[in-house]
This record gives sequence, C-alpha cells and structure tokens, in this order.
Amino acid sequence: MNISKNNYAFIDSQNLNLSIKDQDWKLDFRRFRKYLLDKYGVIKAFLFIGYVPTQ
Repeated sequence: MNISKNNYAFIDSQNLNLSIKDQDWKLDFRRFRKYLLDKYGVIKAFLFIGYVPTQ
C-alpha cells in the first residue's frame, strides 16, 4: 500500500466502545492501530473521549 504522509484517523470512542460491546468483543487497541496502518495507511490516530468539564 502507498502510505500518505498525512493520513489521520479521528475516532469517536463512545461509538467505538458501544459497537464493540454490542458485538460482545474486546478491542485490542494495539492491534486496532496496526490494522488502521496496514489497511488504510493511517499514520496518526486521535481518539476523542468526550468533554470532561473538570479538566
């Protein structure tokens, strides 16, 4: 695969978490990250966890 220098993934953790739980799976983030790199050439992945008012 031809990997682009600016291919990023922006992941909504709530949707990811709910969909994984719905399938009764457990997500291995290290393997998920490797999958994103191999399949889509993602060089940076950002996981958004939502708004935390105290931080």
